[in-house]
Amino acid sequence: MDPFDLALQSTAVSSWKPLVTLGLFAGIGAFFFGALVTAVKRGIKEEGWFKKKDDY
Repeated sequence: MDPFDLALQSTAVSSWKPLVTLGLFAGIGAFFFGALVTAVKRGIKEEGWFKKKDDY
């Protein structure tokens, strides 16, 4: 029985190199996403966006 997707037979799609590339980009993306979240949290804390007026 032949597979429906002929791309699965190609070594370029089913080898380990795309998984390494995906892992690399996921790691880099996670780093930059963490830096963005940290910067936004620090900015919110320093600017006091969610404090009551009494707290000043």
